[in-house]
Parts: sequence; structure tokens; C-alpha cells
Amino acid sequence: MDKKQLRKTIKSRISGVESKADEARMIMERIKELPEYREARTVLAFIPLPDEPDIMPLLADDPRVLFPYIEDGLMHFSASDEFHMSSYGAMEAGHAEADYDSALMLVPLLGYSRHLQRLGRGGGFYDRYIAANKERIITAGIAFSISLLEDFEGEDHDAVLDMVITPDSVVRNPGYASL
Repeated sequence: MDKKQLRKTIKSRISGVESKADEARMIMERIKELPEYREARTVLAFIPLPDEPDIMPLLADDPRVLFPYIEDGLMHFSASDEFHMSSYGAMEAGHAEADYDSALMLVPLLGYSRHLQRLGRGGGFYDRYIAANKERIITAGIAFSISLLEDFEGEDHDAVLDMVITPDSVVRNPGYASL
């Protein structure tokens, strides 16, 4: 199945999840338990779309959190707490790039493979950001319980995550080494 069809399939599965709020609460509890989260000086987060786990209650008052914005086709992260609708149809932070040394990056996804390759929305922003910053970030995909795609084999440019956090577990990449 090609990625376009996989995205359609997984979006349909996600729309059928009746307990999205409960799953999001369980995901936030798992995030709070992570040593990588507790010890992070910086957390790169995302502003969830309606079909993504809402982790904003966990992040709302955390001064370590930076949120993304797109400028000139590239993803950047900002400490701004002012958000606006982007031309891509998603909320984004104000355009003021923040600097950081190392960070835990919470990554939205539609689905993921057993090898922790991420299936995103198709823009490639996260894949490019992760590839360019891999030496200073730990990547944690945020996924609903139904997001594992058994037959998904990613392409070379698809990010391989360090871990995926679901309501039920934290799945770590066997090759993962903390910063």
C-alpha cells in the first residue's frame, strides 16, 4: 500500500477511536514518567491537530517547551506563546527562532512501523528537521493505540524515531542511545 493510501487508512482508524481524550491523558502520564522528559532542558513540542493526541495540558505552563513554525519551507522552534494559523492549515508559534543545545522532541505522527519509522502527513518538515538535528535531539513519536502499521516499510528519508509513546507503552528503538 502506498503512503497516500496508508494515510487515508490510518486517518479512518483514528477517527474511529472513541477514547481520544483518555488515550491522550495516558500518553501524557507516560511522557511525565520518562527520564528523558524529566531531565530535558528543552522540549520541542507540537500543537496537535484534531486527529492527534492532545498533549497541550502537559506542556501549557512548562517553560522548557518550544513550539514549531514553518518559514521558507523549513521547520524552526520558538519560545513564543503567541500562536496563529499557518498557511499550511495548522497552528504555529510566532516566528522567533529559539536556540537550544539538546532537546527531547515530541513528534506527531499518523502511524509508525515496527522499526519506528514515522508516517507523517506528507510535508516532510519533521523528517528534514530530524535529519538535520539528529545529533542534538531525542525523538519521541506520540501515537494513538491504533497507530502501529504492520505493513509499513518506510523510505530512506522517513525519520526513524528513538521511541514511540502510546497509551499502553513506550517502544524504544534498539539502537537508541541518549544524548
